[in-house]
Amino acid sequence: MSESAQPARYFAAVDLGASSGRVVAARVDDGGIRAAEVHRFGNGPVLLDGVLCWAVERLFEETVRGLTIVAETAQAEGAVFAGIGVDSWGVDYGLLDLNGNLLTGVKHHRGADPNGPADAEQAISAVNAYRMSGIPPQAINTSYQLRSDVRAGAVRGGEQVLLIPDLWVHFLTGVAGAERTIASTTQLIDPRTGDWSPQLIEAFGLGNFAFPPTADSGTFAGYTTSEITARIGASRPVPVYRVAGHDTASALAFAVPDGAELLISSGSWSLAGVCLSEPLLSEDARVAGYTNEAGIGGSTLLLRNLAGMWLLTECTRVWAERGEAEPDVVRLVRQASSEPADPAPIFDVSDPRLLEPGDMPARIAALCRESGQYPPPDVLGTVRSIIESLAAAYAETARVCERLTGVPLTSVRIVGGGSRNDLLCRRTAELTGLPVTVGPAEASALGNLAVQLVAAGEMTSTSAVYDRFELEDVAVRMPRGRYPAAVALSKDGRS
Repeated sequence: MSESAQPARYFAAVDLGASSGRVVAARVDDGGIRAAEVHRFGNGPVLLDGVLCWAVERLFEETVRGLTIVAETAQAEGAVFAGIGVDSWGVDYGLLDLNGNLLTGVKHHRGADPNGPADAEQAISAVNAYRMSGIPPQAINTSYQLRSDVRAGAVRGGEQVLLIPDLWVHFLTGVAGAERTIASTTQLIDPRTGDWSPQLIEAFGLGNFAFPPTADSGTFAGYTTSEITARIGASRPVPVYRVAGHDTASALAFAVPDGAELLISSGSWSLAGVCLSEPLLSEDARVAGYTNEAGIGGSTLLLRNLAGMWLLTECTRVWAERGEAEPDVVRLVRQASSEPADPAPIFDVSDPRLLEPGDMPARIAALCRESGQYPPPDVLGTVRSIIESLAAAYAETARVCERLTGVPLTSVRIVGGGSRNDLLCRRTAELTGLPVTVGPAEASALGNLAVQLVAAGEMTSTSAVYDRFELEDVAVRMPRGRYPAAVALSKDGRS
C-alpha cells in the first residue's frame, strides 16, 4: 500500500432472521466493494416458563462471534473496522428496567394472544387505528403484545421498549433509540411524521412504557462500548449505525418510490407491495389489509403480509418427523418442479391459521377443502400447492396495488431466500404477465451494508452501492403470458 493510499475498511451487517442469523462483511477499498458471509447461526423459538420466547443471549453471543471474525480479518490486513449495523424481523421487542437491564423473556410473536385485536376494539377500533397508524390489526403487532403485558401484570411501569435491532444496538453501544423503519411495525407510529403517536399509545393503554426517541435510518448511534470492543478484539471502538432496522426495509433499500414495481421480500414471511412517496391510508387500503411501513429516505412501503417459505419449512419438518420425506426443501422443490402434475389447489396464504407451528400439511389440506377443492394428494402435491398459492397471492397483490395506487406496474422484483426458488419466480412471472427480476437472496444484509456505506460517506446513495456490489444471484424471468393460477406446468417445466 502506498503512503497516500487509504487502508481498506470493513463494515459488518448483522442480519437476524426468524430461522437463522448471519454476519456479512463488506470490504471497501479503491478497487470496489466485496461482500461475504462470515458467520451463520440458527434461530428459533424456545420455551421459557411456558412462554414462547427468543433465545436472546445465545443470539447475541453468535453476533459477537461473527463480529470477532470481522475484527480479526481487518486487523490481519491492516484494515479499519469501520461500521456495524443490525436489522431483523419486526414487531418483537425487549423491555429494559429503570437501570437499563433487559427483563427476562423476549417474547416470540408466534406466541401472541390471537384475541389481542378483538380485546382492544373497545379501546380503539380497527378503523381508527388504521387511520392513525396505517397498520392493520394483527395479533403479532407490538401494540397488542404490549397491551397483553399490561393486562397480565407483567410490567411495573417505566420499562423502556426496544425492538430487536434497537436492542442489539443498545447491547453494542449502551445507547437507546428507535430507528423509524423498525418502529413503524409497532402500530404506534404516526406514518405522516415518523414519530411515536401519543394518541395511539394512550388509546392502547401503554402510557406507562417509555419509548425512546426515533431516528432515521443511516443515523450514527454510537461507538461500541469498551466491553464489546474488547470482546470482539477490535483495536478501537467501532461505529454503530442505525440502518433500516426492519429487514424488509433493508431488503428493499434500492426501491424507487414511484409505485411502478411490485416488490416482494420472500423469506419466512412474504411481504409484497409497492414503494410510495407517502402513506396510503384510504379505506380501500385498510379493507384490503395493506400495511404502511417506513422505508428509507422517508418513503412508505405499502405491503401485504403473507406467509412465505415458512410454509415449506414447517411442512418439511412435519414430514421428516413422520418419515414421509427428507428435510430438504431445495430437493423437494426441484422434484415438484419436474413432476407432471394436475392443476394444484390454491389456498389463502394469508390465513391466520398458518401463523403458528404445527401440522401444516393438515392445515393446508383443510383450507383446500373449505374452498371446495381436493387437497394435495401427497408430499410433492403439497409443495406444488404452496408454490402455486404464493405465486397466485403475488399476482393478486399486483392487481390490488394497481387499483389502490392508480399506477400501472411495469415489473416485479423478488428478493430474499424465495428468490432462489426458480419455480416460484417463474410462476410469478407467468401469473403477473410481468418481467421478474430475482435476487439478491441476501438482500437484507446487502441493504444493511448499503445504508452503512452511505452513512459513513463511502457512497452517495444506496442505489450507487448496489451498482458496485458483485451480485451473482440476480437474474430476470420473463413472462410467457397470463395464466390461471391452477394451470400446471408440463414435465419439462414449460407452460
